[in-house]
Amino acid sequence: MPKVVPEYKEEAKSRILEAANKVFAEKGYHEATMDDIAKRLGVSKGAIYLYFSSKEDLFEALCKTAPQAFKEILYSSFGNEVNPIQSATEFFDKMLKLSASNPGLSFEILSEASRNPTLKRILKQNHAEYEEVLTGFLAEGQKRRIVGDKLDLRPLANSLIALWNGLETLLVSGLSVDEARRAWLEALKAIFMNQHIPDHDPSVRPSRPVSKAG
Repeated sequence: MPKVVPEYKEEAKSRILEAANKVFAEKGYHEATMDDIAKRLGVSKGAIYLYFSSKEDLFEALCKTAPQAFKEILYSSFGNEVNPIQSATEFFDKMLKLSASNPGLSFEILSEASRNPTLKRILKQNHAEYEEVLTGFLAEGQKRRIVGDKLDLRPLANSLIALWNGLETLLVSGLSVDEARRAWLEALKAIFMNQHIPDHDPSVRPSRPVSKAG
């Protein structure tokens, strides 16, 4: 008989997902195994299979938690009536911290999904949930008059998702965090009405003095 995780079902599933997230971050999706996750928890592999039928099933459950985490960061960053550019900076830093354990993991998963129809389906569904959360948030921003009222929100949401994914790629490729943050804020300035990046913002670099001729 496999050693069963001792907590109730939902708590046990939560513990398994937490362990899986750490293992995926450390080893990458392709190299991680159900044995690794079981060892992290101190249970038998059979105990994991009581809750998840495969590594893909476990990964899908983990993906379903990501949009909620994204939503919490989004609304906690922009929830107060402050300069939206300052809020965008807070959002950037929180999202960066969320992905800091293994910034290259998402690209490994994308590569794997190109060969794995199940993973591709999971990522497509996950994207749709991110899109829905962000579109709803932008609609609220229009009501608060901090997002331009003539903007088409769903394509805009997809553009912002693509921008973030692109910045993650550049960070893995060597772009500095300050440069990535600056790029993010410059893009956000085009969305938020009549806003500017404050001079004291740490991501703003002082301009070089112009040498005078003669």
